[in-house]
Amino acid sequence: MAPRDQQNGDKKEEALRKLFVGGLSRETTDDQMREYFNGFGEVVDNIVIKDNGGNSKGFGFVTFATKDSADACIRAKNDGGGHSVNGKVVEVKRAIPRDAEPDQREKNTKMFVGGLNKSTTEQTIKDYFEQNFNCTVDSVDLIYERKDTCAPGQEPRPRGFGFVTINDFDAVDHICVMRHHDTDLTELS
Repeated sequence: MAPRDQQNGDKKEEALRKLFVGGLSRETTDDQMREYFNGFGEVVDNIVIKDNGGNSKGFGFVTFATKDSADACIRAKNDGGGHSVNGKVVEVKRAIPRDAEPDQREKNTKMFVGGLNKSTTEQTIKDYFEQNFNCTVDSVDLIYERKDTCAPGQEPRPRGFGFVTINDFDAVDHICVMRHHDTDLTELS
């Protein structure tokens, strides 16, 4: 792998290991936050964000050593009724990189998929996301050619892009952080 590709891979891997923690108590310290999240796996970095006066802004970030630990933390939020740090219930979600598109920073369940083979079907896309991201795909809407632009007797063909709706904000965040996916011999972006 070329050095630039390696850097992009490292950034993607870190993005999958990094979580945003919102709603922290103003008294929560870096050490308290690290101690709580170490329960899900090794924490390699964490920070409570502070203003210029050194006061907590009520949010922070935690980076795990492995993607599996970050995934376990997300699952615990969904399965166990949430997270509580220093006596306060907090929101935990995948951190979206600063260079992400503005619409990726909002909570979404619908996402664009592009770069599809003309032979890719709705079922191929549905199977890919459900099997690889442990989620339920609510809908896959592939965009087809307009009927009036087709030759007589020919059915409209897929245009190579579409939209997927998934029932889980966290799964969508995870998928979007990865940005590129290989399915059906096609790279989704």
